[in-house]
Amino acid sequence: MIGALIQKVKSNRYLMGTVYIGAGSIFAAVFSYLLQFVFGRILSVADFGTFNALISLSYLVGVPAGVFGVSLVKYVSELSSRQDTKKLTALYWKLLALSLLLGVGISLAIFLLRFNISEQLKIYDTGVIAIFGILMGLAFVGSIPASYLQGLLRYRAFAFFSVMSSAYRFVFSALAVFLGLKLAGAFGGMFVAGILSVVTAFFILRKNLTTFENISLVDDYKRLLAFSLPVMFVNFGLMLLNNIDLILVKKYFEPEMAGYYAGTVTLGKIFLFGAGAVSTVMFPTISSLAARGLNYSRAFFKFLSLQLMLVAGGLIVFSVFPSFLTRLFFGERFMSSVEYLPMFSLFIGLYIIINFLILFFLAVSRTSVFLLLLPGLVVQYLLISSNHGTLYDIINADIYAGIISLVLLTAFFIKGSSGKGNNGKRANKI
Repeated sequence: MIGALIQKVKSNRYLMGTVYIGAGSIFAAVFSYLLQFVFGRILSVADFGTFNALISLSYLVGVPAGVFGVSLVKYVSELSSRQDTKKLTALYWKLLALSLLLGVGISLAIFLLRFNISEQLKIYDTGVIAIFGILMGLAFVGSIPASYLQGLLRYRAFAFFSVMSSAYRFVFSALAVFLGLKLAGAFGGMFVAGILSVVTAFFILRKNLTTFENISLVDDYKRLLAFSLPVMFVNFGLMLLNNIDLILVKKYFEPEMAGYYAGTVTLGKIFLFGAGAVSTVMFPTISSLAARGLNYSRAFFKFLSLQLMLVAGGLIVFSVFPSFLTRLFFGERFMSSVEYLPMFSLFIGLYIIINFLILFFLAVSRTSVFLLLLPGLVVQYLLISSNHGTLYDIINADIYAGIISLVLLTAFFIKGSSGKGNNGKRANKI
């Protein structure tokens, strides 16, 4: 029976894609959490809280890059389905050049705002913020290779790229901290890792890129921008939902308590590395099927079933073994985080399903979905701002926001399914 199951998985490209992405995500997560493990034991609790607050800020600052990446995955999958390698090549190199220019602007903006950021987040070393700004200059550049690998449905290569990027990040950041460079070294090491990741991606993508031809891409840019506008609101909403709590905790709580919450958040988000693999495979797959006019319903429900199983498994693990996980990653210093972990993992489970549904809607061009995130975000912000006596209040606000968002998205899905539906031709074996 087990052998038959393995053969079934091997014969199905999309299941194998999920396996590759899942395995890659797990190995990448090992390096990411080794980094958190090292920082949690070497840095002070206050510095650890500062590190994670800036990482959360990077997610918000990087929303445009995330938007760009999602739009590019969809567009690359469409170009790939038409086998337009000439345009794929020209788009790759021209977007890299534009991304470098944008990166300079982002770094300069953060440098100019470093004193305001310092005041709002109680980060008193503005030099750390300046180096963080240099790292953020790679936001757009780094999104291009990953988007191409996803859009080309090169699941194994994407998994390898993810693992190598995470390994570079761990090695150079941890080495810098061991050498006594503290937070400045941590972010400086990440910048070096980002450069190496882009170089690595070039060698992986060589077989998909032909000789560069300077063809006009004006219409392609317009299509990317047209799709990117609603995606920007979607990504910004998702990033706020998943990161605003950590930033507000840094604002309202003492540095040590913010550090304990950062430990809870870091452990809880292990969920995203494993369970997020399903969405990573689902998005370009559904996008490609929809672009060719094929029926994607069967594929969607298979992906959804797999996603729900992974979320259920994660909730069980984090509810039963919170102390073990905390000791494993952070040691005794962060045992104050244990009591919050089971409750916070419930929010992460909600977020994973929300993210899955959002990406599905984007894959089939139902871009108005961003409006459905607004009520939950408003509730989350108002609850945290008005009631932040304990960390339980923060997590409760997160959960309420997640429930509201999930209910609205489910209603949106049901309404769409009862309408004209997906009447494309039946896809081949999914």
